[in-house]
Amino acid sequence: METRSAPVVVVLNPDELGPDPSVGMDLAVRLGIDRLEIRTAEGANAITLPPERIRRIRVLADERGLRVAALASPLWKWCRPDATPGRVDSFGFPTRVPHADRLAWVERAIEAATLLGAPIVRIFSHLRVEAYATEQFGGDPLLPAALRMAARAGRTLLLENEPVCTVAHAEPLLEVLDRYHEQGLGLWLDIANLHEVGQTTPETVQALAPYVGYVHVKDYRLDADGGRVFCPAGTGVVPYGEVLPVLRGAGDRLPYALETHVRDRPAEALATGAAFLRAAVPGRPE
Repeated sequence: METRSAPVVVVLNPDELGPDPSVGMDLAVRLGIDRLEIRTAEGANAITLPPERIRRIRVLADERGLRVAALASPLWKWCRPDATPGRVDSFGFPTRVPHADRLAWVERAIEAATLLGAPIVRIFSHLRVEAYATEQFGGDPLLPAALRMAARAGRTLLLENEPVCTVAHAEPLLEVLDRYHEQGLGLWLDIANLHEVGQTTPETVQALAPYVGYVHVKDYRLDADGGRVFCPAGTGVVPYGEVLPVLRGAGDRLPYALETHVRDRPAEALATGAAFLRAAVPGRPE
């Protein structure tokens, strides 16, 4: 009997196509993608939207037979009000957040994920700022509280390895994940971010794989000055061919989300990226 393979789970973020989420959702349908990642909509960060507007996003998805796989929240991509963040893309969310306001933002994010039906909520690990003001993610008393809140709501918090934040390299990632994994924390692995810090080896990805619950896929080329120019997944310098097979051990139905950042013809970039993932990620036997 011939063995067939189930297709890779590809996720599309509608805001790659602009502020109207229906445009990106329609592209997902055309590409045969049935999962969405929600980050911004209508020109605002999703966790800043009132409940009725979040419900409207869910309705738009439901009408098209789409499910929301994850809420790409900006939680912990912040610093103290007296700190000076560098160039940070926080997608319409403030980077300076007083401690007194942070719990409310966690509550808002979990509520938004619940309204969207998203089982996963992304978090970060504090922005790297001046030494006196940089906060440590491990040991932050808000994190265990947030993990408990997420568990009560049936959501999972996944930490993204973001170079502008305090936990981006494999060693501190493994330390934090080992410390909080039993409390529910997992890894939102951005392979291009791992490549940016020089750690995209099969051995490193193998070590991280047991914690991975979600994968971000983007790619870039280097210009003449060594700067990054984003391009469709599979066409740049990130060595996906070496590390994607390693993630098979993290789960056969692991979601792979396209995050192109390509501003010129993003729909074409997403289509190219989806085709690349379907060819590059090993399927599972049905």
